[in-house]
Amino acid sequence: MRSLTFGLVTLFFSVSAWATEAFSEEPLALNNITVRICGTTAYPPVSWVTPGGRVEGVNAMIVHALLKPLGISVDDQQDSNWQRCLKEVELGNVDIMTGFRNEVRSEYMVFLETPIVREDINLFYPASKPLVFNDWEGLSGKRVGVLMGDSFGDRVDSALAKYPRLEWVSSQHQNLLKLADHRLDAVPMGKLSGQLLINAFGLTGQIDSIATDVSDYWYVAISKRSPLMQWLPRLNSELKALLSDPKLIPLWMKQQRLMYLQSTAEETSGQDIP
Repeated sequence: MRSLTFGLVTLFFSVSAWATEAFSEEPLALNNITVRICGTTAYPPVSWVTPGGRVEGVNAMIVHALLKPLGISVDDQQDSNWQRCLKEVELGNVDIMTGFRNEVRSEYMVFLETPIVREDINLFYPASKPLVFNDWEGLSGKRVGVLMGDSFGDRVDSALAKYPRLEWVSSQHQNLLKLADHRLDAVPMGKLSGQLLINAFGLTGQIDSIATDVSDYWYVAISKRSPLMQWLPRLNSELKALLSDPKLIPLWMKQQRLMYLQSTAEETSGQDIP
């Protein structure tokens, strides 16, 4: 009886050791996996969503280029705003997104090591009421519009949270229209995307901007509940290799800028901008 018990125990540990080794290795059937991505709608050409609900931008191109060679299918349809996108990543319903790193997001996602695009954050304001930027605390008392889900780093987020006149909106278009109508005093957003949005919506000359002390990188991030977590080392390696070509990002930025302007022109053709 003791011999039988010893044999069963030995078999159990042998099977356990085999299973641990097998599941710790990278699965071979990568082409059986479909992952979902989402992104902010308000930062073209880096990140935006088409009228048909497809995630676009340089960041989305990077994600596709990263996952396609691995045989991973990508579902890039999005019908939510930026704040909901982040929540879906937290819940594990979305596998991958791109954005700035901060402590809150790091609780439910892991950022890959290689940065994608550097984004300078400017302060946009009505052209007839120029602002001088000294620090974020100096905006206290101003009507400041912020896109829901946006983050400018832990330091700035903490300062903005103290403002009694902070106004949250679901789209950057709302913020720009409020600036043009003098219903806001300032809106922090990306320098490149802000100017592109101003041009696309016919607000050139009505809104101006000034540089702030915030300049940070966009990163690819994986939900901690995603099966992609199994391949973090490989994803880090593949992303580093992909972005080693210095011509890639400038080329894709140009392509995405033209695509966004064309998409916006088609969407607003023959109708007034709301």
